[in-house]
Amino acid sequence: MKRLSRLLWLCGWATGLSVSSVSAEEIVLQTVHLPPRIIDAAILPPPAGFADAGSVYGFDVEILRAAYATQGVTVRIELRPWKRVMRDVEEGLVLGAISCRQVPLREAFADFSNPLSNSVSTFVTRRGYLDAEPSTLDILQRYQVAAVNGWAQTNILDDAKIPYFSVTGLEQGINLVLRRNHDIFMTERDSVMFVAKQMGVMSRLSFYDVTALSLDHYSVCFSKQYPDSKKWRDRLNKGLDELERSGKKEEIFKRYGFSSTLD
Repeated sequence: MKRLSRLLWLCGWATGLSVSSVSAEEIVLQTVHLPPRIIDAAILPPPAGFADAGSVYGFDVEILRAAYATQGVTVRIELRPWKRVMRDVEEGLVLGAISCRQVPLREAFADFSNPLSNSVSTFVTRRGYLDAEPSTLDILQRYQVAAVNGWAQTNILDDAKIPYFSVTGLEQGINLVLRRNHDIFMTERDSVMFVAKQMGVMSRLSFYDVTALSLDHYSVCFSKQYPDSKKWRDRLNKGLDELERSGKKEEIFKRYGFSSTLD
């Protein structure tokens, strides 16, 4: 009888373990270092008060994790080179990538979640340089312009047939307008503000949001070739709706010194 009781107890324990394992769902998404949305802690350690940040943090990362947590899902985030990430999403080797703009090229192989965050293009200049100018693309024909190679702003400039100098990153673009003969650095606002704060040069710069351009979004792109990818997208969207209703999404932005609105 004792042996039978122990056997039944072990069976019950194993069943409970199985149920627990099934309910504790985990997915894997890939990404690249893109402050302040995605930050590799090995490159930029989290500040005081971010003890729970982990190896990858940033406001898009926190919003993603919080949204999935409302659905009982945990997320493991892997850092990879962006070209490799997009290749693996296209081939169905990975579920998806964060954070991803919904551009026509990607629509062929990916489905997109609701936005994690919004983005706007901005002109970065020396302090007060464009105060008397409208913040439109038309004015760029009269100035020396820089933009980050491969970013959305280069596509905008190419389409408008506006010449520009290509830079490899935000720090280089900021230094061009501060120390060299370039007038305007056209880039993404939140990212460049974050880097300017890290460099300690915010007080020397002005930021002019570009008018007449549609709002841009950062989402999760899910591979159309990966099994059940639409299910994971839909669960994320449901969690994002819950974060909006609860106000948690805005709290996360404020933790990083930003807002979910682009006023």
